[in-house]
Amino acid sequence: MSSGEVQQQTQQAVAITPENKIVTGVDKFSEGLHSFLEYLGLPTEEVLVSSTERRQVINNLPAIMEKVPPEIREHSMYLSQFIAACGAGLFNAALNMIWNEVVVNLRKKVVHFDMDYFLDSVISDAKRRATIKSEDDLNKLDEWELVKGCKDTGILTELGYKHMDYIRDMRNHASAAHPNHNDLDGLQLASWLQTCIKEVLAKEPEGPVLEVKRLLHNLRTVSLTSTDVPPIKASIQRLPIELVDSSMRAVFGMYTDPTLDAKVRNNLKLIVDCLWDCSSKNAKYDAGMKYAMFSANADIQRKQLANEFLTIVEGLSFLSIEQRALDMDQVLDGLSSAHYGWNNFHNEPSHARLLTAYVPPTGEIPPEVMYKYVKTLILCRIGNGHGVSDSAKLYYDDLIARFGEAQFLVFVELLSDSDVQSRLQYTSCSKRFKELATQFIPRAVNAKLQNALKAVDLANIQVLSKLAQSTRFKELVKSIAL
Repeated sequence: MSSGEVQQQTQQAVAITPENKIVTGVDKFSEGLHSFLEYLGLPTEEVLVSSTERRQVINNLPAIMEKVPPEIREHSMYLSQFIAACGAGLFNAALNMIWNEVVVNLRKKVVHFDMDYFLDSVISDAKRRATIKSEDDLNKLDEWELVKGCKDTGILTELGYKHMDYIRDMRNHASAAHPNHNDLDGLQLASWLQTCIKEVLAKEPEGPVLEVKRLLHNLRTVSLTSTDVPPIKASIQRLPIELVDSSMRAVFGMYTDPTLDAKVRNNLKLIVDCLWDCSSKNAKYDAGMKYAMFSANADIQRKQLANEFLTIVEGLSFLSIEQRALDMDQVLDGLSSAHYGWNNFHNEPSHARLLTAYVPPTGEIPPEVMYKYVKTLILCRIGNGHGVSDSAKLYYDDLIARFGEAQFLVFVELLSDSDVQSRLQYTSCSKRFKELATQFIPRAVNAKLQNALKAVDLANIQVLSKLAQSTRFKELVKSIAL
């Protein structure tokens, strides 16, 4: 066979490949469309991308599509539309088709994985959460919520999320989703398709996220005991912080559901402290914000359950400043009533313990309840003529150890308070008050505040209740600026 015949047969073989058939057909389609647009008097320039650009996509498609599992490929209608749009030269529409396929696939993954876990992690508004229950309701989520939620719950990797967020942004600004005249080239489009296949269409959740799935399944279906807890907690401690946070949000959502089965709630009680301890501050503050929303919406049942959850994990200090002020005001009233009431030594500890839960390690107190907080705490700590509640004293000392300059200033101002003055009639109470001043002196930074505390420390027990009447002491306290 001559070299010319070999070359002719080779050219014929190449000509009958699917890719070349498509390219030939695309060229004929473009010519016909161009003529038809001219006939209609419509623009013909920059309507379709060049045949060269289309070939770049079409020639890469066989190798790219091999990475899509057959069971996914046969149902991927938007991939067919993507290829059709590429062949027609409508790259902006093709990009839209890629993104539609990603959205459909992610929604299926959410349903297959654990939809309640996903929704409880993503949606903070309880009222909105109540409207999204089924697979069909997932279209109520904005696409950015879907993508970010998949990242937060481990359905998407961090790298996959970054790619999808970028492609979503390009879809918004360079696709047919919105009017635009941005140019897309074939290699870009092929690369984005390959990325979507690699990070979404052909990739299933793996590794630690599967542990979360098993954990949530067991929490809902198995009756756990204390002996089951150690390995579960060890598993939680190994999780990446993002998955711990999403799991904690989901468990909080489950716990605050009034319709939750008692068996499931008991299971949650066994592991919530570990989830809370391992989660980030942001996730903890999210729980506090949800509590505030329940309170603002008069959702009493959910608020009570949220309070119960935060009490178990000692997380009431993560409530918003406004919510903490409201709640602390009620707790202080309860503590004050217990202190002044009958059998106070027995009744104070439970109120003192609850108060401790609202105060963070920093000792930060909402300004609205600052005076009431310090006054109630000091009155309880110096006790009455019969002494101090031993069981509650541990909590009082712990809270007083968190005092800072602002609380020290209120402490010296309390000498002008008639309730405190009345209590200081008792020698034992005056001694305890002076002991507190002695503790505060080295912790105070402001020089004038130190002098005021020293004045309390040096005052005679018999005249301590009248120290605030001293002009010199009044002027000293008044001059303190923090």
